[in-house]
Amino acid sequence: MNLDKKLKLKQYDEIWQEYCGFLDLSIDEFMKIQHRLMLEQIELYSKCELGRRIMGDEKPLSVEAFRKNVPLTRYEDYADLLLQKSEEVLPSKPLLWIKTTWEGGDLPEKWAPYTESMIECHKGTFITCMILSTSKKRGEFNMRSREKFLYGMAPLPYLTGIVPHMIADELTVEFLPPIKEAESMSFGQRNKVGMKLGLDKGIDLFFGLSSVIMVITRSFSEEKSSGGAFGILKKSPKSIIRLTKAFIKSRKEGRSILPKDLWNLKGLICAGTDSTTFKKNIEKSWGVKPLEIFGGTEPTCIATETWARDGLVLFPDVCFYEFIPISEMEKGFQDPEYEPRTYLMDELRAGEEYELVISNLKGGAFARYRVGDIFRCLRLKNPDEGINIPQFIYVDRDPNVIDISGFTRISEKTIHKAIRLSGLNISSWFAIKDFDEEDRSFFHLFVELQGHGITRAAAQEIIKDHLSIYFRYVDADYKDLKNLLEIDPLVVTILPEGTMDQYSLRFKRKLRKMNPTHYEVIEVQKIAQDK
Repeated sequence: MNLDKKLKLKQYDEIWQEYCGFLDLSIDEFMKIQHRLMLEQIELYSKCELGRRIMGDEKPLSVEAFRKNVPLTRYEDYADLLLQKSEEVLPSKPLLWIKTTWEGGDLPEKWAPYTESMIECHKGTFITCMILSTSKKRGEFNMRSREKFLYGMAPLPYLTGIVPHMIADELTVEFLPPIKEAESMSFGQRNKVGMKLGLDKGIDLFFGLSSVIMVITRSFSEEKSSGGAFGILKKSPKSIIRLTKAFIKSRKEGRSILPKDLWNLKGLICAGTDSTTFKKNIEKSWGVKPLEIFGGTEPTCIATETWARDGLVLFPDVCFYEFIPISEMEKGFQDPEYEPRTYLMDELRAGEEYELVISNLKGGAFARYRVGDIFRCLRLKNPDEGINIPQFIYVDRDPNVIDISGFTRISEKTIHKAIRLSGLNISSWFAIKDFDEEDRSFFHLFVELQGHGITRAAAQEIIKDHLSIYFRYVDADYKDLKNLLEIDPLVVTILPEGTMDQYSLRFKRKLRKMNPTHYEVIEVQKIAQDK
């Protein structure tokens, strides 16, 4: 019996237990599931070429032996096999391949294989997220069949594109725009058409990147412009009635039209690196508290908030999780040969930050894989909500990568290539993830130029032009950043020649090229001002 039938029969308790029952687990029960599934994965891994490459010829007999003997990995350890989509070397045959940007790679994209079991698991986790997005209390939810779902997701072969296809046999959903149409549209077109259809049909559920949701939100304050709520109106009777009511309501309250004036959403799911920054504004504008989830191409969807919206919990059966403390990660920055220590879920400390390490379950490819995402452990348990497993908040990518609103990820290697393409004699540089007055993130590059003959303003424009061209090559969505997010994703600052050398002399250390600390940047700027 699929979910549609269970909803029709009002089997709400059974549905909750099936999809959200893991929230009743103790930490010991959670770890038993982790160890059992990891042992099954080790068995699969030991029988394939990729597994023998990573684990060696001798199969680990326990999870502890696996962690002790298998090194931490990155995509470079898999690239020659996965980029060729060599199915015969994998633990299990994939049903499809999912791609994403490869930050810092020699090629613009990376691919990950998804087995039938992985897709089935991913279907369950996403339905769980849909259920929880409509929940305000343990055991209660408001999701039903035939909900109208605003399609704010990238299509296949990106991860979010699986969603409409994999839930089709379980749950009837009316996507706006319809799947076939949405998959042939650009990212911007999908959002505009979906909003237009939502004016006519209504919207029950919405899933999108938090940064994109905020762009849509801001468009409602531009009612008289072509990009605002009036601009997307095609004067259908239902749209006119809906917008007129919203207009009257907003005028009574002395403000511009907001999404909550047009729709009464049951649930809103958000994702992306800037979700923590935007969630309060999203709630204020859409009238519903968003449910943050976390996922990625290599791990799939691995975490969701609960009905309380106060921290992410990890699904126990998607990946095996390890955590690198920040102190261990810093040792790795100082010594590339250093192998950081990892800890398990039942060994964490509340308040500390960790880099996530995952091993795919269900026949996936990645083992002890450094995802590159940083989480803070908020608490080890939440007695008020009856949650007895750790809860997390997403912090950011690791400092070696600059993630801009979930659209593009920029590495030191990428910047080196782009600077080389510029043809400018740049002697030194560093880059940070910065924020504007509205807390929107952007990529801020500081450079020193050797010699003269070009003005600072001209140099800034040349660098920006070459970087933008390169980033459009490595990430197809980079070109949408300026239009969709209404920010210039790149800011270049020219420093006087010798600034960073003087910093090194004064503080007896070199400045890290990627994401030096806020206070280190202040000291560099002070030196630049004095020159």
